[in-house]
Amino acid sequence: LSEPCVVEGRPFFTVIVPIGGLRPKGYLEVVSDPTPNLIPVETALGMPVKLTWPDGKVAYKSSAWPAPDAMAQTLMVEYTLMSGRSEPILTVAVLEDIHQLDRKLAHIRYAVTAFAALIILAVVTAALIMLHRTTLRPLAVLKQHLRLVRKDPARLGEQLPPGRNAELNELTQDFNALSAELRSMHQTLEHTAFTDALTNLPNRMYFHEQLRQRAVASGSTESPFALFVMDLDRFKEVNDTFGHDIGDQLLKQVSTRMRGVLRHSDIFVRLDEETVAKLGEELIARLGGDEFAAVVPNIANAKQAATVAQKLVKAMEQLFIVGMHRLNIGISIGIALYPEHGVDATTLLREADVAMYHAKQNKGGYAFFSSSQHSHKLVQMTLERELRQAIESEDLELYYQPVISAKTREVICAEAVVRWHSANNEIMLPDSFIPLAEQSGLIKPLTRWVLGRAVEQCARWRGMGIPIDVAVNLSVMNLHEPDFVESVMEVLKKWKAEPSWLTLELTESAVMSDPGHALEILLRLNAMGVRVSIDDFGTGYSSLANLKNLPVSEIKIDKSFVAEIKHGRPDSIDTNDTVIVCSTIDLAHNMNLQVVAEGVENPETLQLLTSLGCDKAQGYFISPPLPYDELIKWLGSSVWSIKLWSNINDSEKPRPAVSPRRTRLGSPD
Repeated sequence: LSEPCVVEGRPFFTVIVPIGGLRPKGYLEVVSDPTPNLIPVETALGMPVKLTWPDGKVAYKSSAWPAPDAMAQTLMVEYTLMSGRSEPILTVAVLEDIHQLDRKLAHIRYAVTAFAALIILAVVTAALIMLHRTTLRPLAVLKQHLRLVRKDPARLGEQLPPGRNAELNELTQDFNALSAELRSMHQTLEHTAFTDALTNLPNRMYFHEQLRQRAVASGSTESPFALFVMDLDRFKEVNDTFGHDIGDQLLKQVSTRMRGVLRHSDIFVRLDEETVAKLGEELIARLGGDEFAAVVPNIANAKQAATVAQKLVKAMEQLFIVGMHRLNIGISIGIALYPEHGVDATTLLREADVAMYHAKQNKGGYAFFSSSQHSHKLVQMTLERELRQAIESEDLELYYQPVISAKTREVICAEAVVRWHSANNEIMLPDSFIPLAEQSGLIKPLTRWVLGRAVEQCARWRGMGIPIDVAVNLSVMNLHEPDFVESVMEVLKKWKAEPSWLTLELTESAVMSDPGHALEILLRLNAMGVRVSIDDFGTGYSSLANLKNLPVSEIKIDKSFVAEIKHGRPDSIDTNDTVIVCSTIDLAHNMNLQVVAEGVENPETLQLLTSLGCDKAQGYFISPPLPYDELIKWLGSSVWSIKLWSNINDSEKPRPAVSPRRTRLGSPD
């Protein structure tokens, strides 16, 4: 048993120890003074210690105990020891300098912070390593793959390995799926961009690039090839006659035949595998419309190229069966040889195109490039460019050839014919540039200009009191303009002209090339009040029976039948022509059609036509084509127009250039 106790007012520590083993014979009480042993305690605590007796006397005070005036800067803790009887024995006080405590706490704080930082650093490092392995490295691979795909689209569709976590694995799977879809889309777009949708052949863009690459790859005379540029003959007639659907089906069959001729054929010596791998197989492409092109390797000379061309020509001459139609077309082929005619793609294409144009003009099937052809093509291209500029700048002029009534001998109409003032101040007649306009597609804007100017000038002379109509020639291409009828209506409305003032002239072949479509257009024009005339009748492949259902008001007998007729004497060489003209007039009248004779060059012809019942006539005997101003003057002085003014006041008549002269019938001025 041990406990503190107070002896004579001072604390002691007593210990009672039993003596005698298990059966104590007595007890030994040991009393000790605790104060001498406080120095080690003070040292162990590291703080000054002060002991105070219950009566307030200081039993012990550390030498480091501060003075009373310094106690404000310290933190003191007191503890009172109690005896077993709850009596105070000793008060123990310890204190610490606040500044010193702050320094100790700061050291502890720094130590704790440093330790925490080390732990955080270790955790972050481990997390970053894990993040790098599981996320950053796969993302870097993904990023690198995206860069490679951007540089080389052919790598689209390559699959990346799965990620190490669920999220990254899902991202990788999504990327692989997207890459596969993009590859498919890229292939589709590439196919669309470089393939002709109709024939599934390479298109112009792809062909040009491949031709350029082959020219570069060949690089010498050791790897020659031939370039064929091909254009179908009479394809436009098929399109205009039977419609674009039949034309498209025909183009498909043409492409199939070309592939059959050029691929795996025996018309040239096949190459060994190494050379084929270097130069590629034959390349066939559709350049647009009815124009095709082909590159055939290992063609060393013109003879081999001619063999290929002959095979193509023969294949295209065979009958095509499209639906219910049996179609005959041909092909014109221009040939350029590498390296004889050129060593770059642009030159070869230009020269093959020139040769093709020459083949089409000469109807020879195929032709090789020559410098003379190039000069001719340049002339045609120059004319086409100048004609386009002339239409845009209205550097054209209308002449008018009067048409008279064979019965009354008075002018009733004027046919508009266009004249082109070319760059060298030459007046070009329609025969020299109308075919060019039809080939180049300029016939549509040219016809629109002629129609607009003719109606305008007709409205002007009608406003002057001149009651004659105007006739305008059309091309077969005009019938296939979707808005042609509407454009005629707009022109008439613009110049406030009556539809009955206008006669539209179409050639016989133009009408009969597609009678069904022509009937639809002509019915609409007839419903408007516009008259239709069949020009050059007798030169085409139709007959009056074919025209009986068309809303036509008159036919014009071609001048080739009129030029030689005289009086139809039995011994005359022109008896047959007279019979043809007479029969045509009788048949036309039976169908309620009027007849106009072209090419009247003398009074005898006019007199004979009148006796045969011809309704109208025109030709140089009456008047050559005249510009507008000269036509107005001519109308004021010509015998053919004197009757025109009989019912018109003098003030309304056009002023003649010379005094009118009355001459006998058949001798007009």
